[in-house]
Amino acid sequence: MDADESLVADVIPVEHAPIAAAVTPDGQRVYVTNFGSSSVSVIDTATGTVVTTIGVNSGPWGIAVSPDGLRAYAACFGSSTVAVIDTTTNNVTATVSGLDKPLGLTPAPDGSRVYVASQGGNRVDVINTDTYTVTASVPVGSGPRNVAFTPDGTEAYVTEEGANAVQVIDTATLTVTATLTGFSFPRGVKASPDGQRVYVTEYGGNRLDVIDTATHTLATAITGLSIPIGLAISDDGLRAYVACEGDDSVVTVDLVTNQLIDTVAGFHAPTWLVLTPDQLDLYVVNNGNETVRVLRSPAGAYPDVGPLSGGTPVTIIGDALGSTTAVRFGGAPAASFTVVSDQEIRAVSPRLPTDVVLEVIAGQHTPRTVDRFYYLQDSVLTGISPTSGRLSGGAPLTVTGRGLITTTSVNFDGVAVTPSSVYDDKVTVTVPPAQTPGPVRVTVVTRSNSYRYAIYTYTGPPGISSLTPASGSTAGGEPVLINGTELSFTTGVTIGGRPAAFGIISSTRISVVTPPAAAPGPADVVVTTTAGTSTAVGAFVYT
Repeated sequence: MDADESLVADVIPVEHAPIAAAVTPDGQRVYVTNFGSSSVSVIDTATGTVVTTIGVNSGPWGIAVSPDGLRAYAACFGSSTVAVIDTTTNNVTATVSGLDKPLGLTPAPDGSRVYVASQGGNRVDVINTDTYTVTASVPVGSGPRNVAFTPDGTEAYVTEEGANAVQVIDTATLTVTATLTGFSFPRGVKASPDGQRVYVTEYGGNRLDVIDTATHTLATAITGLSIPIGLAISDDGLRAYVACEGDDSVVTVDLVTNQLIDTVAGFHAPTWLVLTPDQLDLYVVNNGNETVRVLRSPAGAYPDVGPLSGGTPVTIIGDALGSTTAVRFGGAPAASFTVVSDQEIRAVSPRLPTDVVLEVIAGQHTPRTVDRFYYLQDSVLTGISPTSGRLSGGAPLTVTGRGLITTTSVNFDGVAVTPSSVYDDKVTVTVPPAQTPGPVRVTVVTRSNSYRYAIYTYTGPPGISSLTPASGSTAGGEPVLINGTELSFTTGVTIGGRPAAFGIISSTRISVVTPPAAAPGPADVVVTTTAGTSTAVGAFVYT
């Protein structure tokens, strides 16, 4: 959904000082915390009205819905509790105590736990959702505000306003494994659907930060936002929606180009926003005038880009679509289409060579243009450099090819890494670590297709077991076989500190020609590979 000034917007009154919102997985209800009235408003998304208001303990702040949609959890700042709401009956069925001024909270992807930022205790509390008790607490820096899980649930990212930092919690060990500093009042935090990035709003820095989850480093920062607070990420990972309190706006960010592409004004101190599961409506909490405003998707195609080879699922939004008999991409029929409702069609793009006009036809009527669809050049990977490296990773790697400008990640046999730089013919990434030596496939993930892959080989540190022969003349020039392990990617050999010409025979053997020596005696043999070095002290004796 791209925001637009002309969007039809519903404005739904709620209660005093609304703060946050959460949507159920089926998209039928939105829950809104009202800090000032100690209540939660329940909005029916079909009618755009508040269907009930639930009383909770004092000062509800953050709210989240369980992955199965059966419960909502409201962090009650005033009472240091979490209210558990049955979403079927909309009654509070349990109250979790033992917290300390909780603010943001989020359930784990499997729903078994809820992580709560207890600001008063400078910790993240872990609630067991079977017993509704706090079973663990993880000390963090000062002023924890919000928590987000990576999609696989292995890490939780915590924004800390007091420490101006983001901390990473390993959910298996419940320990902080990384601390990222240099922020200015970080607030909202969300992970990308593929888990490669975590996005953080800095309301002190007026920017949206992009964290690389593979390296736990700040990959880039998107500037130009005015006191950004709330944050939502589209399910395809291509768009971010940011609530900006400074200019009372909602800004749309293209997460491929990292550019601000749209701004909708006219809000009133927007604090939070949630995107419905169908990606068509954005619910924005207005703390300033105690309302929730709903932004509707404008007519158009979602997404409006895809590869030349076709096959892109496209949702078409508009009016009077129920009688559609054909969908055409630049005159060519869609590969397939289904009329969902009078406002929605789902089509699949055909193979085409260029950008086209997207049309719908009802019966024998004249085609009606609904949008443009942009075909991207197919992405082709032609090579990588280097082609090998140590198990610990950490080295820069360059992917070359064409059509790479929309690269969102580079995958090493399923391990996704966010690029540090992206050009149409070149992408640079940092090699992730691996557990075992051996080859892996390197592929690029773009908004187009990739038809080729490259092989990157992880190598362990080299080892030297023996030399044959182990002695020779000080004049040099004698052939010697070095036997050992992990020698396939040897980059250099020295004997007695002097470079020796070498040739790689196999992973366990290389041949060298001894360099001359100044005097007789034992000499160290050093083999250097892309994964490290090995030294055999005094292994070759000059005679």
